[in-house]
Amino acid sequence: MSSKRITQQVSQEYAVMAGAGSDGGNPASSPPASLSAVGLVLGAPPVPAENAVPVKQRKTENRETRSLRRAADLAAEGKIDRALDHLRRLIVAVPNSLRGRLRLATLLREKNKSREALEVLRAAVQNAPLSLQPREMLAELCLEAGRWEEAVEQCRALLALSPNSILARDILSAVHLQRGHLEKALRVIDEMIRLDPRDAGNHFKRGVLLQQMGNVGGAVTAFERALEMAPDTEAAEESRAALEMLDNYQIRQVITLAVEDLGFRVQLRRDSTRAITAKGYILSHSGLSALSQMRFDDLPDAPPGWRHLFYH
Repeated sequence: MSSKRITQQVSQEYAVMAGAGSDGGNPASSPPASLSAVGLVLGAPPVPAENAVPVKQRKTENRETRSLRRAADLAAEGKIDRALDHLRRLIVAVPNSLRGRLRLATLLREKNKSREALEVLRAAVQNAPLSLQPREMLAELCLEAGRWEEAVEQCRALLALSPNSILARDILSAVHLQRGHLEKALRVIDEMIRLDPRDAGNHFKRGVLLQQMGNVGGAVTAFERALEMAPDTEAAEESRAALEMLDNYQIRQVITLAVEDLGFRVQLRRDSTRAITAKGYILSHSGLSALSQMRFDDLPDAPPGWRHLFYH
């Protein structure tokens, strides 16, 4: 499994219009000095202060912030168990603390306490059903814990909330792969590539799926695509290793065929790339370079004993 990419919620910014309707300081076009006073005259309720927050809510938010900061300090000092207890108490005191539940679940996950982390995240989803982050964390943890049905359920809910969610599709493809449903996994990966065609990791995953499905040529193409797009990434390194393995596998088959089929050996001498393509082999650029440097005249003329020469 690669990497865990938690989608961040996009916060909306509100533009504040200033000076609308001003007329260069003309008093006739300026707003009244007190909107609240005008509201009282007209019988409307007074306009509340812009940033007014109920005292009780403000105290709750301050307590939550202080508790989260204290838990973070304890965790930084390596006192994870004390941080966990602190966060548990916070949730009891502030049941709707989404930040508290997410932080608690994160620490529990790090301590390999998956069962409690799942319970915390389920409660977070129940308390904030329209929030993406708790569902994303829950889906990931369900995948790790082998709770595939629940992982699929959360991914579907995520896609209903965020139709273009890459993370939901990533988890779905992993579930399908674990279950051996390779065609379904490939369809999901293709959707990910359509949504984010520049992500080399998606092309690498496509190569892995095609390789497991026996489509060696398609796998080589996908791995090379990942390598070209991001040559200095982990996906590129894994793609190089996969390509080397597939090249070696195919070159061994080419050698086998060349030993057994003298006509094919002649074609290899003339144009090795054309000869192997006609037989359905697809090598990477490195594989083709290695093949072009081979001396096919040195192959044995008769099959007996040749396997020992090339496999030992």
